[in-house]
Amino acid sequence: MSLSPTTRKRLITTFFAVLCLAVGTIVGDRFLPFRGGGAPYRQACGEILFPVDMDFIPQTTPTGRRIITTEFEETGRGDDHRFSCMVLGDGEILLWARVEVTSLDEQAWRDQIEERRLLPGRERPLDIVINRAPEGLEGKDYTALSGDSSAALRLPCRLPGDQNVHLGVTVTAPGASDGDSDEQRLAIAGIASRVASHSILKTGCLRPAPAPDDSPEFAS
Repeated sequence: MSLSPTTRKRLITTFFAVLCLAVGTIVGDRFLPFRGGGAPYRQACGEILFPVDMDFIPQTTPTGRRIITTEFEETGRGDDHRFSCMVLGDGEILLWARVEVTSLDEQAWRDQIEERRLLPGRERPLDIVINRAPEGLEGKDYTALSGDSSAALRLPCRLPGDQNVHLGVTVTAPGASDGDSDEQRLAIAGIASRVASHSILKTGCLRPAPAPDDSPEFAS
């Protein structure tokens, strides 16, 4: 069956319109930046990161937009509490937040952090505002450190039975764009503080309990 020139022209026009739409969808999905200020990260870590500005992690690469996935696990209470949240881009870790209950003293905890390479680069102390603290521990026995694309907190927690432990909180962001900038360091420290506040409740620390500020500063 032969087609009239007009019909052939319409078919060709329709074909190219569909082709352009398909290519535009693929290119737009893979290469255009995410809209909404980092929306793919918002659901990570049980929505703990929902209000956090994650723009310090590049959302695109030279080959296109990252495919974002997350892995989140939280188990136990008391000294059995564990928290782990990973944000991955194209299968590579962009950010990893971890919490574990520890009975190590400060120096042993620092040694463990160094051995695990959880605080790389230049170490700087952080000033975290504690709104509440266990009786007898006000203003002391806290450790807060910033590294390149990383942060580590050690906070006291009193469990039922008058058991004194600490929460060890670490956040590493190997996918960050400029790990040694002050702004990025404090952004990552803020994530560590948010995770710590969450785990203080989930662990079952007795009140009054420490409450680190979500906007820490560098210690003077």
